[in-house]
Amino acid sequence: MDIKTILVPFVGDLHTSAGLSTAVAVARLMGARLIGLHCPAETALPWYVAAPAAIPPVPDPPVPGRPSAEAEQSFIARCSAACLTCDWIADHGFLPERLAFHSRYADLIVAGRGDGDPQGKGGLSPRALGQLVLGASAPLLVVPPGPEETFRPQRVLVAWNERREAGRALHGALPFLRHAKETILLSVHPPGYDDAPDRRALAYLEAHRIHADSRINFAAEFEAPGAILAQARAVEADLLVMGAYGHARVFEQALGGATHHVLESADRPVLMVH
Repeated sequence: MDIKTILVPFVGDLHTSAGLSTAVAVARLMGARLIGLHCPAETALPWYVAAPAAIPPVPDPPVPGRPSAEAEQSFIARCSAACLTCDWIADHGFLPERLAFHSRYADLIVAGRGDGDPQGKGGLSPRALGQLVLGASAPLLVVPPGPEETFRPQRVLVAWNERREAGRALHGALPFLRHAKETILLSVHPPGYDDAPDRRALAYLEAHRIHADSRINFAAEFEAPGAILAQARAVEADLLVMGAYGHARVFEQALGGATHHVLESADRPVLMVH
């Protein structure tokens, strides 16, 4: 898989976007086209809504206005300065649902996580990001709040287990792993679990000419989210890769799962796939 089309939302500040600098960096790295999506600010949904796809689509065509036109001009200027090709979509409706819809025609979504600062660049709330990753057709790259550092995924940490979501995340991360200098495959197991690394996952990466080192962290299941983030900090990973919502979502919301914890707390970019 190659990344040739990247979708990035404009949420709060119409002249920029949380995650835009990272999206530009990825587009330059991959030789990709950027698609900017302007949509009205998100509205909250109950946590028990299963996915954005459950929300009826908005039938009326969008009506672009002056704010969208200003945002489009700013976006095109930013892409031109970076020598990137781009497209612009003015839409309306529930933003995570519209992003999920447009992700059917993209290879990657790059979205910033909001920090709640009304003067900041906006961004999506952890809850909205969770709804988005459930409904998206493409991998989601979540950028933490705060100043965006130059995105160079030289050291990538892959949180690995044998669930479907982890496998899809590994597949979706291949374009980044090809550019990385170091890939670390991290498994978190309860104490007493067999400490042999997953040779099949390592062999899969080797087949793609990606050499990975294997690490195992012993921790109880409820400690796994903290262990994953702690390992990402310890190895100074530029990118964390993980599957999203490996358990039923109601279970994760009730007991607190790795997806929810990482969406709220990650201090570095995270690539997620459900």
